[in-house]
Amino acid sequence: MRIQHNIAALNSYRQLGSNNGSVSKNLEKLSSGYRINRAGDDAAGLAISEKMRAQIKGLETAQKNANDGISLVQTAEGALTEVHSMLNRMVELATQSANGTYDDNIDRTNLQKEVESLKSEINRISESTNYNGINLLDGSLGTSAAKISKTANSAATFTDVDAVKGVYTAGNIATLTAAQNDTYEYTVNYEVNGKSEQFVATFKQEGSTPPADANALAVEIGKQLKSSPLADLFDVNSSAAGIVFTAKDAGTSGAKITGVGGIMTTAATGVRDLTDAALGVTDTTPAADAKTTVTFGNLTPIAAGAQSNTVDNNIITINGSKFAYAATAAAAKELDSDVNVVITAAADAAAATNMAALIEQKTGIKSTASGTSVDVFVKNTVGGKTAGLTLQVGEKADNGNKVTVGINNMSSQSLGISTVDIGGQASAQSAIDKIKTAINTVSATRGDLGAIQNRLEHTINNLGVTEENMTAAESRIRDVDMAKEMMNYTKNNILVQASQAMLAQANQVPQGVLQLLK
Repeated sequence: MRIQHNIAALNSYRQLGSNNGSVSKNLEKLSSGYRINRAGDDAAGLAISEKMRAQIKGLETAQKNANDGISLVQTAEGALTEVHSMLNRMVELATQSANGTYDDNIDRTNLQKEVESLKSEINRISESTNYNGINLLDGSLGTSAAKISKTANSAATFTDVDAVKGVYTAGNIATLTAAQNDTYEYTVNYEVNGKSEQFVATFKQEGSTPPADANALAVEIGKQLKSSPLADLFDVNSSAAGIVFTAKDAGTSGAKITGVGGIMTTAATGVRDLTDAALGVTDTTPAADAKTTVTFGNLTPIAAGAQSNTVDNNIITINGSKFAYAATAAAAKELDSDVNVVITAAADAAAATNMAALIEQKTGIKSTASGTSVDVFVKNTVGGKTAGLTLQVGEKADNGNKVTVGINNMSSQSLGISTVDIGGQASAQSAIDKIKTAINTVSATRGDLGAIQNRLEHTINNLGVTEENMTAAESRIRDVDMAKEMMNYTKNNILVQASQAMLAQANQVPQGVLQLLK
């Protein structure tokens, strides 16, 4: 018997400490509802859970974004409902005026007055309809090229610079042999929006003889590429000589092919890496983004009291917005309120810088100064056309998680009815077809908006299902099973009490030594 070291008591004390720690963790989990409260509880589970939480938050926000997109589309479509109503009324007026029972000077003149009023209202709706400050029908979200115009006598000059599309040619991808069960993997590495992506097409040759088409491999690989995500970015053409990728986006903003490779596996030669010069990519480097250089430096700053024709000759119109230089603040006040003005004594480099900033602010089109000229870039170039408004409807940044909404200009001029005149019988008859063409244009736009709305509703449903499943998966990792944890707590609590009792008993054991000392 020993009194210096009570091993039984030490063991009971260690067990008590361990059980107290377990009870403490049980209480923490029961009170928080989480199985993982710190990285030490489950390091790998915590990392996976946090990754899932980020995805869930992204999915939640994507649903909000899609709902906002639906609201935007509904706002635009609601405005076009009234445009449709007015166009139908104009058809009614034009058809009425085309009848030979009316007098030009009185009856048709009065009919024309209503037509002019309706055209003015269509223009007002086109210019003023907005969602959260974003104009919807003025062409700023359009899918057509930016429109820049000047008067016939204007001294301004335009220089159009067309962007070049990147063309990437992958060399001969070889042909399959007669061996049975040859397989081939064709890997395409590409870059879009600064992010590297990869697509792998596979083909398996079955049978002991080659197919009738000696270019079966190139044809089959080409089919797969044309139905892959690459097809959204490139026009793909394949032949025995190789595969050619032509970027759909012109200019430096277009996607790029960064490399291709291939692996062939045959019964005769085994695995062969074909990533060599035969598969190397040659390309036509895309030029700068499409732009129009507007030489504002040729314009004379408008002076106070200038004649109206002089004023008109010094105004440039970009997507319906007017821009001009004014010599003084007083001269600027004399201009119409819809003219955006840069006040300058002379149209120099500093004035060009201010004008470029003003254009970008008012139209959203990228503009930069170059000497006394202003480079006006086509907004979000896609083959020289603007790409509209992009909705982020997914938790990732790639193109598969984006939806583009494009709405062309819905003004009377863009609809082709700004010059409609029903003041005469012949012109009224001609106006009927013009107005019906405008109705078809508005109908097509509303149809596109309706399709986008339906698409967004399905997107929201899909995001909701994905979020629900991801939340369930994250819950299984992160959340505690209360019943199981309560069972563990009860067990550990009993063990604590047992450890305390046994520690007390162990402390009594050395007292037996006293009996030997009597």
